[in-house]
Amino acid sequence: MQIDNITSNWAMAQQANDQGAKAVKDAQGFAEQLQRASEALENATDIQKENAVKAIKDKASMTPEQLAYDKKLREACQGFEAMFLNMMYREMRRTVPDDSLFGTSNAQKIWQDMMDTEMVNQMSAAGGVGLADVIYKQLTLEDKARHDMSERIMQQRQAKG
Repeated sequence: MQIDNITSNWAMAQQANDQGAKAVKDAQGFAEQLQRASEALENATDIQKENAVKAIKDKASMTPEQLAYDKKLREACQGFEAMFLNMMYREMRRTVPDDSLFGTSNAQKIWQDMMDTEMVNQMSAAGGVGLADVIYKQLTLEDKARHDMSERIMQQRQAKG
């Protein structure tokens, strides 16, 4: 009987030791992942800084008309994102059942819709889900490509004529 207890205690101690070794190994793996993520974040931050400096330089070389156009384009992209998010919230609200005890009045529905509209407008102005930024970048790239193409055509015409 005593030998069984000693064997049982030894087996439990061995299991605890194995689990402890596994926990240490897991912790080391997590620390390595954390270090890699930290390095990636530092690299991403450097890239973001470079992009911000480039954007500032690009804006500094713009004419007042181009700045006004850029501002209107940014506002339009944010408005589109707000409209998209508002539609998404409206559809999500439709999936939630009405209050079965008191019901939902028309005034409550209007108030909820107005609150959702203002909320998504604030979300979009604060960065939203990033849709406005993606659309803005795409449209500015297309606009820049169109402008560059027209400049090349003008240069080619001047070279021929």
